[in-house]
Amino acid sequence: MSTLTSVARLQERIEIDPFALRRFSVAEYHKMIVGGILTPDDRVELLEGWIVKKMSQNPPHSSSIARCIRRLARVLPERWTLRVEAPITLSDSEPEPDIVIARGDEDLYDRRHPKPRDIAVVMEIADSTLLNDRHYKRALYAQERIAEYWLINLVERKIEVYTKPRGGKYRTLVEYGDKEKTPLILDGVKIAEILVNELIAKT
Repeated sequence: MSTLTSVARLQERIEIDPFALRRFSVAEYHKMIVGGILTPDDRVELLEGWIVKKMSQNPPHSSSIARCIRRLARVLPERWTLRVEAPITLSDSEPEPDIVIARGDEDLYDRRHPKPRDIAVVMEIADSTLLNDRHYKRALYAQERIAEYWLINLVERKIEVYTKPRGGKYRTLVEYGDKEKTPLILDGVKIAEILVNELIAKT
């Protein structure tokens, strides 16, 4: 369900003046964080100008994140940074994907978050959020021309790899089942092949 649909349904349930709702820019969002209006305890992210509450994680989701960190860290070359549940800065959003592989050393991001040009791969781990991650998050990352999006699908035990963003859509999808290997490609170079079932929690 898109954020705009959620807002529309909220307006249907309770009487809210639609003009009382407003979107925030990335700069305004940063000011709220710096000013202490928003804290890490709030567990929110900025999506297309809306401040949205993040979903809580269940054990398979958390376990899958840990699996990804361990296996990706083993094969990631120097000059690449592995970021976990950390913000990325887009034109009107600041989501916090489960996993991001960004160019450069950690020092590069001491004073700013990665932007689309910095990101080789963004990954979301999906169970209860599957439809949202498959449609809304995919569209969001495609619009920003992030080169590659991995949807790690816990429900169907597969990885959906989306590439070639153009016109707000990814033009290519390749799916890898849990007994297959997913190639990790950074800037056109295959770095490794990773077994899908090593990234997905055993439920």
